[in-house]
Amino acid sequence: MNHSSKTLAFVSSAFNEAENLAELYQRCRITFEGLQREFIGRYSLDFSFVVADNGSIDNTLEVLEELRSRDPAVVVLANRMNYGAEASVGNLIDQARVYDFVVLLCSDLQDPPELAVEMVRNLLEHHELDGVLAVKKRSAGGSLLRLSRRIYYLVLGFSSRRRMVPSGFHGFGCYRQSAMEEAVRFWNSTDLNVRQCLANSCQAPLLIEYVQPDRMRGTSSYRDWGYWPEALRALISGDAAASRLALVIGSAGMVLATIVALFLLLNFLRGRSGYGAGIPTVMGLVLISFAVQMLMIGVLSRQIEGLRMGGFRRKVCFRQLSDGS
Repeated sequence: MNHSSKTLAFVSSAFNEAENLAELYQRCRITFEGLQREFIGRYSLDFSFVVADNGSIDNTLEVLEELRSRDPAVVVLANRMNYGAEASVGNLIDQARVYDFVVLLCSDLQDPPELAVEMVRNLLEHHELDGVLAVKKRSAGGSLLRLSRRIYYLVLGFSSRRRMVPSGFHGFGCYRQSAMEEAVRFWNSTDLNVRQCLANSCQAPLLIEYVQPDRMRGTSSYRDWGYWPEALRALISGDAAASRLALVIGSAGMVLATIVALFLLLNFLRGRSGYGAGIPTVMGLVLISFAVQMLMIGVLSRQIEGLRMGGFRRKVCFRQLSDGS
C-alpha cells in the first residue's frame, strides 16, 4: 500500500464573483471528498481552496473571508488593485506551485470542478503524465463567437515556439508540481500568456474534452470588447509570432516577386511588354524586393526587442488573509 500524502489545491482567481464562490467552494469540497473515498488506503490527500481576489468592487472579498473563517483549508490572496486577469492568474500560479497537484479553474462555474476526479485519478495512476488539460468541446456563446475562438486558438498555437496550445484550452486542468514550476519559469522569463505557459510546461499531457456551460451569474471581466485587446496582445507577444510572421512575409514576397518576374519576362520575350531595354521591369522588381526586405527587418527588430525586454512583468502586490488580518 502506498500511503504517501499528497496536497491537492483547487486554485482560482475572482473578479466580482461573489455570487459564485460559495457554490464553487462547496462543489470543490464534494469533489475532493469523493477522491478521498476512492483512494483511501492508497493515498492521503490534503485539501486546499486557493482564491485570489483581483480588486473586486462587489463583496467577493467578504465572501472569501467568510469561507476562510469556516474552513482553515481556504487560502485567500487579496490583490491591492485590479491587475487584470493575466497578471492575477500568473501570480496565483507562482503562489500555488507548492502543492503536489493543482486544479486550476475559473471561478464563474463554467469550468466544472467535478472533472477534477478524472484529472487527479489519471495523474495518480499514470506517473508519466505531468498534466491533464481540459479542452472545450463546445464553448458558451453563439456560432460566430465559437468560430472566432477556434481561429484564435489556431493562430495562438502558430505564435508559440512549441505550438502546444490545444484548441479550446484556456488553462483549466490539473497539473503536477513540476509542471507548475515550469509554467512559472516560462511566465517570468518570456512574454507568453498564461495558457501558453501552462501548455508549454506539460511535456506529457493528457487531453480531455468537456462542454462548457453558460455563465449563470455575474459578468465576465472581459465583457463587451474586452476579449479582443487581450487576444491581440497574446498573439503579438507570442515567443515565435514575429519570426514566423517574418518567415511568411518573406516567403510570400519572394514567391510573388518570382511570379511577377516570370510574367514580365515572358511578356518581354513575346514582345508584348512595351518596354525597351527592360529597365522599368528591373526597377519594379528591385523596389518590391526592397519593400519586402524592409518589412522583414521591421518585424525581426520587434522580435529582437522582445527577446531583450522579455520577462519584465508587472508585479502583483497582495496580502494573504490570516486570522490576524
